[in-house]
Amino acid sequence: MDTVLIPAYEPDSELINLTKRLKDAGFDVVIVDDGSGNDYREIFDAVENDAHILRHQKNRGKGAALKTGMAYIRDHLPECPHFITCDADGQHRVEDVIRVSQRLQAGDKFVLTMRNRHKDVPLRSKVGNSMSRVVYALLTKRYLSDNQSGLRGFAREYIDWLIQVEKDNYDYEMNMLYYAAKKSIRISTIPIEAIYINNNQSSHFHPIKDTIRIYKSLFSLAIGQFIGLFAAEILTLIASIFFGYDHLIQTIPSVGIISFGITLLIDRCFVFKTTRCYDFLTGVIHQIISYTLYLLGCFLVFFACPRLPMWLAFNIIFLVCLPLRYWLYKFTFIALRTRE
Repeated sequence: MDTVLIPAYEPDSELINLTKRLKDAGFDVVIVDDGSGNDYREIFDAVENDAHILRHQKNRGKGAALKTGMAYIRDHLPECPHFITCDADGQHRVEDVIRVSQRLQAGDKFVLTMRNRHKDVPLRSKVGNSMSRVVYALLTKRYLSDNQSGLRGFAREYIDWLIQVEKDNYDYEMNMLYYAAKKSIRISTIPIEAIYINNNQSSHFHPIKDTIRIYKSLFSLAIGQFIGLFAAEILTLIASIFFGYDHLIQTIPSVGIISFGITLLIDRCFVFKTTRCYDFLTGVIHQIISYTLYLLGCFLVFFACPRLPMWLAFNIIFLVCLPLRYWLYKFTFIALRTRE
């Protein structure tokens, strides 16, 4: 029997309806009261017969509530092969929870739902998802059309590393996807219809504060990439001063190798602690492709504007390649989904 894990903070009656329907559909339900207080005790009491209720004495954040629920599933529900996270505000249909469960039972180990972005999506959700879609793709080299949906499914074997993912608020869910990318974990996706009740006013997501927290956390995980990029800038500037375009074929690849090495070292020693051979080879291949493009671009700029410093040419090509890389990741994602 699959388990549905619901983090709940100051929920309304939608939680009662959702729990009842999930129970009727055959799911085991775990609800984590994330410090809602006595004013909401009646709602949790109403679902006590249909769910396992866990409680935080004070509000600790959605990520912390999910980790508490995962630890409970690991320690107290040994016969649960998969679990599904679901929001408490009624945004997710039980029919879609069932579809996620079916994908897990078919063999998928990480299922992420993609909400329909062409319907009546609240402006704050639309803007936030668009920004995170671009940033996540450029940092991880993976494109996900929706990386903020709370309806996700996991195999039981993933619980240990999911609990170890950093942060305890809304940034936890984005960090989870970043960790999955670093671990080369395959994420299966399915489209769903999201329900926005009263323009999603019941959501406790703060557009400014929580968005800043999400990107701050994401960028901290990608610190190795930023330091590697900074090193590439410095090395390219030095090569531009001393060698110019005379040794372009040697300097640009050398910069790429050193930059990648710095990124890998920081990730290995300070951020993720583990780097598999597959991850290393994937990074090498991507670095070769990227710097081959930069090399060709610098040649083109040199022939068009021979007096332009190589450092400036490199940065022009880098900025031009950013949207091209994003569309490449997006095209690859669409092509792979079409094959599923």
